[in-house]
Amino acid sequence: MTAHRVTEPARPFLEWLSAQRSQDGVLLLGDARPFFHDETAYTAACGDDPSPFDAGEGLAALLRATGADTSAPALEIGCGFGYLSLGLARANPFPLLLLTDTSPGFLRILGDRLRAHGMEWAAGQAAEGAPDGKADGKAGTEGAPGAPDAVTPENAAGAVRLGILSGDAMQEIPDASLSCITMRATLHHVADVDAFLAQAARVLRPGGHLVFEEPCREALLLMGVLVAQMPELAAARGVQVTPRQLELVDLFRRMVEFYCRQDIDKSTAEDKHLFHPVEIAARCRAHGFDTAVYANTTLASLKYLQAESPLPPTFFHDTTRAYIASVCRMPELAPLFDATIADACAYIDACSRGGRGPHYISVFDACKA
Repeated sequence: MTAHRVTEPARPFLEWLSAQRSQDGVLLLGDARPFFHDETAYTAACGDDPSPFDAGEGLAALLRATGADTSAPALEIGCGFGYLSLGLARANPFPLLLLTDTSPGFLRILGDRLRAHGMEWAAGQAAEGAPDGKADGKAGTEGAPGAPDAVTPENAAGAVRLGILSGDAMQEIPDASLSCITMRATLHHVADVDAFLAQAARVLRPGGHLVFEEPCREALLLMGVLVAQMPELAAARGVQVTPRQLELVDLFRRMVEFYCRQDIDKSTAEDKHLFHPVEIAARCRAHGFDTAVYANTTLASLKYLQAESPLPPTFFHDTTRAYIASVCRMPELAPLFDATIADACAYIDACSRGGRGPHYISVFDACKA
């Protein structure tokens, strides 16, 4: 492991981190909470990515293209199984990269994936052989400040670390101590979005970046309207609808309504929100961020083009069908989609030619003024 000199912009965060406890090499920065699906099964279903580094390397490319300051540490919130984390850890331009989630299960999976790709993540000298003889990325069972596996400003510099933390619990992070906060499909899990944005503005250095990828309300609301019409359209076209399909249509309709509404308590739900890009930009601006929006673009695509991705002519049709059948795990609705609303989706695609179409997923780069 290469020794890194501690730079002054990095010192406040590294010194704060050195006072935190750890267990099995994972920093304990907040309350642990398991994911609402089994983490191993979820990773098996969603984590088989043929290009596992693209999203993180896309973020690194965006930061280079915007001339972002990377002299202080970076924080990923809601890292999950590492869709964004792997590439960011490999490209890591920061003096420290802290990858966090509330789920110990996801952090174990991510730790294994990092090591499988040759990237260490423990404190201290784990890569070369820690004092207890372990070199597997874990530096002991329990770590208090001052213990062999504890973080110090000197051994943390240049490292990748894992920690338990949620977007609702950043209050202890020092002011102006981070160069970047990043998330992928995480903001909609945060209960109080404005409180989160206020904390992000507080802990970022001037010119720091909050970069996140989020699904958007506009396309999802259209999907909900179209799916709700499936039974009526099927009846008009002589297409038989099964009781299971009717059940899934109602579930999809109610799911979209729940995510879109902003007048109900969602504190106990895992997924809480859907945002319109204009709304996100306005809320970021209220907390001192200048925000660029890359519409219908993913972090992974930014690895190859630091701009909005070209859209295929069947973008809305294809994303709607895939969202229903694969993302929402309702494959029984795919034949009904083809028989009832595929033509309406094709019409939306025709209306979107030369533009970006309904916002389905977007990247937001919020720079602290």
